Amino acid sequence: MLKSLDSKLPPYTTERLFNDAITVSQPENGYRFSVDPLLLAAQAAPQPGELVVDLGTGCGIMPLILSHRYPATRITGIELQAELATLARKNMAENRVSETVSILTQDIRTLEPSHLGGCVDLVITNPPYKKKKSGRINPNPQKAIARHEIELTLAELLATAARILVPGGSFIIIFPAERLGELMQGMDKNGMGPATARFVHTKQNRSAKLVILTGTKNQRPAFTVIPPLFLQDSEKDLTKMAHSTFNA
Repeated sequence: MLKSLDSKLPPYTTERLFNDAITVSQPENGYRFSVDPLLLAAQAAPQPGELVVDLGTGCGIMPLILSHRYPATRITGIELQAELATLARKNMAENRVSETVSILTQDIRTLEPSHLGGCVDLVITNPPYKKKKSGRINPNPQKAIARHEIELTLAELLATAARILVPGGSFIIIFPAERLGELMQGMDKNGMGPATARFVHTKQNRSAKLVILTGTKNQRPAFTVIPPLFLQDSEKDLTKMAHSTFNA
């Protein structure tokens, strides 16, 4: 349903997820979340009391999912774009999780542990996935910044994640599978040993489009490729695994 807003926000739409347990407002014409944050949030399992940071939170979809599933965690969403950050705060308030979820309007590149009350236990991110000079840049600035490395490169993202994590803390990212080598090298360079990879395929006979990679700061765990996730069956319907991911 389309709603009108005050001068701080553009028109937005509101959707309900997880059997109406979560209400999410997002821009009508700006950056809108896809399946990526749903897939990513499904891989996170923070422990009670842990501190979680979502780098590039957008409208706050991942903090909403994580706070719904893990209400004993404390989560901070970081968002550079003021309109999206304001909308994310609105989402937290309307879902009554503002006491455990904070939204900071800040450049990820300048983020320090002091901004978060100290180092955190888990960093999760669905960052821009296209290099600045690759492909067509969307004319909508909000979409362009969210999709291309205009305001944030992969190297800068990984440096920030390593800087704000506690030793032994976890990092989880969803990224194009074709950039896996670059991603793993960058994590290793920043002292975050890759731990697991899960490839995401549209269909069983298609190459992986995405990979969900986890790592641990100051550790080099044994690397494991866990079973892949197939989103659609031969009839283009959601698989049981995908359906449980999107509706749990």
